[in-house]
Amino acid sequence: MYFATSSTTGCMSSDDERSTLPPDESVLAEARAKSAEKRKRRAAVLEVIVFGLFVTVIMLTAYQERSPLAFYMTQNVKEHVFGSADDLPEIKDIPSFWEWVTDSLIPATHSGDWYNGEANPKDMELPDMLTYQLGTAQLRQVRLISGQLCETPEKMQVFAPRCTVAFSNLKADTEDYMQGWILYNNTVNTTDAVPTPPPLISQDTPWNFSFVSLSDSFPFFGKHGSYLGSGYTTSLGTTLDSSATLATYLSQNNWLDERTRVVFVELILYNPHANLFSVVSLVVEFTQLGAAYTHGEVVSLRLIQQDAILLLALRALLAAFLLFFAVKEAKSLFARPLEYLSEFWSWVELSVIVIGFGTLGVYFNAQSIIDKAAEQRRSGNTVFEIYKSAVNWFQIYTYLLAFLICCATLKLIRLLRFNSHVYALSMTIKKSFKPVLRFFFVAGIILMAFTQMGNLLFGTKLQDYKNILTSLTSLCTMMLGSFDFDALVDGHYILGPLMFFVYQALMQFVLLSMFMTIIMDVYAEESQDPNTDDLQMSTFVKDSTSEKVDQLKHTLSVVTKREPEKTGKKEAPDPKHLNKFAVVLEELSDLNKHKAKDNNMFQLLS
Repeated sequence: MYFATSSTTGCMSSDDERSTLPPDESVLAEARAKSAEKRKRRAAVLEVIVFGLFVTVIMLTAYQERSPLAFYMTQNVKEHVFGSADDLPEIKDIPSFWEWVTDSLIPATHSGDWYNGEANPKDMELPDMLTYQLGTAQLRQVRLISGQLCETPEKMQVFAPRCTVAFSNLKADTEDYMQGWILYNNTVNTTDAVPTPPPLISQDTPWNFSFVSLSDSFPFFGKHGSYLGSGYTTSLGTTLDSSATLATYLSQNNWLDERTRVVFVELILYNPHANLFSVVSLVVEFTQLGAAYTHGEVVSLRLIQQDAILLLALRALLAAFLLFFAVKEAKSLFARPLEYLSEFWSWVELSVIVIGFGTLGVYFNAQSIIDKAAEQRRSGNTVFEIYKSAVNWFQIYTYLLAFLICCATLKLIRLLRFNSHVYALSMTIKKSFKPVLRFFFVAGIILMAFTQMGNLLFGTKLQDYKNILTSLTSLCTMMLGSFDFDALVDGHYILGPLMFFVYQALMQFVLLSMFMTIIMDVYAEESQDPNTDDLQMSTFVKDSTSEKVDQLKHTLSVVTKREPEKTGKKEAPDPKHLNKFAVVLEELSDLNKHKAKDNNMFQLLS
């Protein structure tokens, strides 16, 4: 007995000691790993939610100020000013330019008489009676310096003793002249050389050079050169007659001559019914070949926002998100600079931050220019250059916003990598980068071979192959299915079709098939391996959601059970007490019966 009791006591004390000991290190390590993994998953889910809100703010900011009527406004302006929504006016030389200004531009920008034949007091309206000019139409030209000649080859000097050089900004004329391009220090008597200018301009206005800073007017890149915003500028009149008189005066005094290299026709229109501005630019380049090349552009946008408070609130949220991301990325950069800068997605994040702040800065700069234009408009001064500058900055703002949306969308797709399809796509791009790069190297050599062949065969006959760049562009679009087979046949009836069929067979059936094979092999390999840490995110989200739902159900059940106590309801009575109460009720009912009988007997006796 003694020994048995002693052994039993010893066993109990040993179990008690084991129960008070700390858990093993392996158990603790596993618990810590699970806790760290949960924190990591929660942080990833929170990052997706925050960045999704950021992308939503960018989308609302970008599309809230877009107008669905801008396209129709652009088409309407092209039809009125250019004469067609698809084609530009046919300008071949200087006389045809003045003919277009007199017969098309001036009547299109002045409404003239009303439908009942009476004069329109607001001559600045377009003939549609809905669109107004801000200021007047402006003509601006860029010229060569006097004496910029080249030497004709010796054997051809009998036929052409002189020639002119190609245009460059270093050779642009910046001198001031008198009427008829006569220098001020010229001693030639020119009193009867030219007619008197119209009273709407001073004698020297169209002949004086005007400088414009690059911040106010951006350069234009044409087919035959790039041109700054400076030049010799004049404005048409505010009425139909005054504009026609000025155009005649400039034409008679050779305002455009052989030294003219480009002339800009610019005007700004406003439609109050749609609250849209349209900036119209027609550019005519005159080269040393004697030909004229015409470019036209109409940009319609909304400069004055009606819901400015909402847009300001969205931009404030955008700035707050950008500051948050900037602080976050700065911490990561200083913590591990080399590793951070070696990651591709780190540069995407930095691009989002830099472009985002640049977008806000450009927007507020453009808005300040618009406010300045409104002040000058109220004072009655000209507003063309200011509105032109505001539109230029708004175009840059639109381009930056487009890049911002692109980078933010790429970042959001990367954050959604726990989806199996997104993960397979990202890993396919990552692992196929090197083989695809080697493939592009070989394909580029073959493509450049056909590019040079097309330029040499058709460079002097077809516009699409006039140089290496246009030839490369034509072959790339041909690979996508856009081509003009008849033009190749016209270029050469044998070599044209031969080059076309060989190029299509090699690019479409050989190289494109090889490219798709490389991509599909890597994609098939990645889609068969779903057991990765990134793909476990969806399982974690499902488990966390089900766990929260179970906790909520348990809480609701506990609250439901405790609700009678909180509302003051009593517990159910004991069955014994219910039986006694029933007996008492029966006795009371018997007494009531006897009392009713006694009352009846008393009534009979009475």
